[in-house]
Amino acid sequence: MKLSVLSDVHLLPEAQQKIQSLSDVAITFPAEDTQPELEELIKRTSEAEAVLVSPGTNVSRELLEACPSIKYVGICGTSKENVDQVAIEERGITLTNVSHYGDEPAAEFIFMQLVALARGVDSKQWRENPTELLGKSIGIIGLGSLGQAVARLALAYKMQVSYCGPTRKQEYDELGVKHVEKSELLKTSDVVVISSPSNLEVIGAEDFALIKPKTLLVQASTGACFDKAAFLEWVGKDGNCAMFDYSAGNDSYEAYKDLPRVVFPKIVAGYSYEARQRLGERVLENLQAYLNSRV
Repeated sequence: MKLSVLSDVHLLPEAQQKIQSLSDVAITFPAEDTQPELEELIKRTSEAEAVLVSPGTNVSRELLEACPSIKYVGICGTSKENVDQVAIEERGITLTNVSHYGDEPAAEFIFMQLVALARGVDSKQWRENPTELLGKSIGIIGLGSLGQAVARLALAYKMQVSYCGPTRKQEYDELGVKHVEKSELLKTSDVVVISSPSNLEVIGAEDFALIKPKTLLVQASTGACFDKAAFLEWVGKDGNCAMFDYSAGNDSYEAYKDLPRVVFPKIVAGYSYEARQRLGERVLENLQAYLNSRV
């Protein structure tokens, strides 16, 4: 089988070596901040039967039409938002992804940044005086696996936790986590965490108007998930702050990293060493399952 890696998939060297052993040709593992354009993706694919991509890679109909050899697309991550799944299905291509490998370390990273910003550990501080998380209200938009990991840590810090989303989680209701409407969450939360699906705008211009002053907004989702113009206006007033990690994407990083009330390290929150180990193991399992299905 000829296998190509189209973008930086953040796999450890040991996983790369094992993946190389499955390919009939030498594999190049790109290491770059930005996603390649269509022309470069076509060049990297060449005549490959299987391709590995990051969640941010645009696997478009145009790419699949230009590279009819593709029979397998393996996403080295969770989100399928950048894959044309209709075109994938039409061509009978196998599509796999990896979920639940980095939720806990991502939540750890969020709270590391929260505590540092609340106490003014680095050059930036959330409020005028160092403050604690104890008793603060935190509202989570989207209580999926990452949102649940954030909720569990918030409860450990004895915060008042609420969430909004289409599905009510009975087990979290029993822990004292409140299910509320988004408007109420925005009006009452000291910290707002966005952990919704990738590239889904969940906070529009009218929503920013609801958020109370001196609120800390945390984007834990990947891609664009709020109105950019409204955010830029909001974060520049009323003592508001925002916090990101690099999973938000390079475009967001370049747009927001130098704002005085924004914390934006060039680090992907969920990519601990152990998480990357789990990711590599699952990517290999998916590849092997595909190979077995060909027999």
